[in-house]
Amino acid sequence: MSESKNQQLQYLTSKEGLISVSHPLAAEVGKRILDQGGNAIDAVIAIQMSLNVVEPFTSGIGGGGYLLYYDNSSGEITSFDARETAPGKVDTSFYLDKEGNYKSFFELSTHGSIVAVPGIPRLFEYLHEHYSNLSLAELIDPAIEQAEKGYRANWATEKYSWHQFKRIQKFPETHKVYTNNQGSYFHEGDWIQLPDLARTFRIFKEEGFGAFYNGDIAKQLVHTVSENGGTITEDDLANYQIRIKKPVKASYRGYEINSMGPSSSGGITIIQILKLLEQFDIKKMGPRSIDYLHHLIQAMHIAYSDRAHYVADDDYYKVPIEQLIDSDYLKQRSTLINETFANFDIQHGTTIPNVEAHTYIDEQHTETTHFSVTDKYGNVASFTTSIGMIYGSGMTIPNYGVLLNTTIDGFDVVPGGINEIEAHKRSLSNMAPTIVMKDGNPFLEVGAPGAISIIASIVQTIINVIDFDMTIQEAIDEPRIYSSNPSRIEWEPQFDQATIIKLVMKNHAFERTPEAYIGDVHGLQFIKDGVMGGTDDTREGTIIGGPVKVIRDKAPDIDKKAFSTYNINFNNVTLPLYKEQIFKEETTYWLQNDIAQLIFINDSAHIENEFQKQINEKVYVDIVKIAKSFNYKVETTDNSVSLFKDNEQRLNDKQSAYYRYDKESITR
Repeated sequence: MSESKNQQLQYLTSKEGLISVSHPLAAEVGKRILDQGGNAIDAVIAIQMSLNVVEPFTSGIGGGGYLLYYDNSSGEITSFDARETAPGKVDTSFYLDKEGNYKSFFELSTHGSIVAVPGIPRLFEYLHEHYSNLSLAELIDPAIEQAEKGYRANWATEKYSWHQFKRIQKFPETHKVYTNNQGSYFHEGDWIQLPDLARTFRIFKEEGFGAFYNGDIAKQLVHTVSENGGTITEDDLANYQIRIKKPVKASYRGYEINSMGPSSSGGITIIQILKLLEQFDIKKMGPRSIDYLHHLIQAMHIAYSDRAHYVADDDYYKVPIEQLIDSDYLKQRSTLINETFANFDIQHGTTIPNVEAHTYIDEQHTETTHFSVTDKYGNVASFTTSIGMIYGSGMTIPNYGVLLNTTIDGFDVVPGGINEIEAHKRSLSNMAPTIVMKDGNPFLEVGAPGAISIIASIVQTIINVIDFDMTIQEAIDEPRIYSSNPSRIEWEPQFDQATIIKLVMKNHAFERTPEAYIGDVHGLQFIKDGVMGGTDDTREGTIIGGPVKVIRDKAPDIDKKAFSTYNINFNNVTLPLYKEQIFKEETTYWLQNDIAQLIFINDSAHIENEFQKQINEKVYVDIVKIAKSFNYKVETTDNSVSLFKDNEQRLNDKQSAYYRYDKESITR
């Protein structure tokens, strides 16, 4: 985004309603609904229908989601759980092959048994009956028009379609519907028409969203899933119901945090991280500071350890929600945060009545959508919606164009825990639409896609606004980190390299290279003069409403080739080094002196000249000799130097081997 656009985006406000969503065409649909007198719920329905057309690879009626809704007339916040459910005859061992070995992640996630019973149509059936101002035709016609007349593919469509083209190719129906005229994945500029999806939407327009769960759509869904090894029945579809609950709620520095409770782990874990950090003056530490990030990472690990032990579908297990977000409990848990080095000895809390733990699975590959809506009536809707993987399971209902989800992969594949696969159960989610209140009024709305990193993205956005006094857009643009266990910390490229290395020296296990993005945050900030919006640039994020319309430019790509092929490992963690910072001369590894100063920060004043050489005005040092002079244990290979310093707070070999999972394997 240009500087002028960025300045414009920071402070534009609207009093006529505002929307933050990942695609400009869906944003236009939402604005049209608000301009017609529709409310936030009307906009949610219309935007999701449009997204099903213009971003079919991330969400849609073949999936599920969670909605948090603030009703201005009553002042109440209600949560709607439309998470997909396991079928009644769910196959609990479909992830194993005939020899009893784990299938590859691709094979598993394109198997019929990965598909759960979709929840979005039932949610919309209920919402339209109880909340809508507008007719079904007014809400669905814009998406029908987009599907029939077509639209131009943007760069995000090309990126995601290329990424999962193998998945698209596996299923003839999907390849027919979701490829261009040359039979290839959608490229930027391709004209996309989805007549089968338009047909489905016309049925909804005439018969209501409940038509998804009976009749020919249901029969074809069951046939498609069965043909690929799944077990969903027409009874499973007919009997699906959403859940309506109060949100999980707690205070943070005088603000009221409202978020999603079980079957999602999102709200509980967000509140835990915030209240753990409430014990420290992070405002004084400052954003991007070593101290703040050091505390944030450990707070994440503490909260995620409780998530892994205590949270699952609360219709099947009693989740101790109030105990988990209790201020005294979290104050006590905050003492686990080590002020000097990363604490690797973090376990779940033991003062809560025991429940059977489940096996932790770190979710990857998934793609989701979040969007934010407020209307001129003062209502606020926070909606996170997903079909699981990019392009879901890859299966499309024949003649109806509906991509089906991969939500069964949210269960643990190892039986015996509270998140094990069971009939009609909801798998554990991380989705966390969140509304922050101040003095009884909406202050902030925020949500994100990103699988298990959703939680970290939302936490950091809230902290950036409340603790660091940023606008919602500034808060979203600030780089993020994510870690659910001490052995693996992801980071965005806007962080300074020196910051990451200094944190590694505190024994934080950062990845060697950054992630292009963590989460895709959308949000609203309510101020005296109206509402400000914020949106990420990981897709074509758009803020629209009243006089406001801003579309984000594409974020720059990361040049992974800029990183060195030679590695320096500190206590089993590989440092992020660029090519020009390290080279090998015969058997000697030469490292730029400024990097060496960061590694040996307590000894840097004592680096002897005999270990140095100058090349092109840059000073390099013999890393092996220096390390040995400071009593480090040193091991070398053809392309790496490994340094070890005795310290109780460090990643050991066993932890490193356990947590460094294969991203393509369900056994992670």
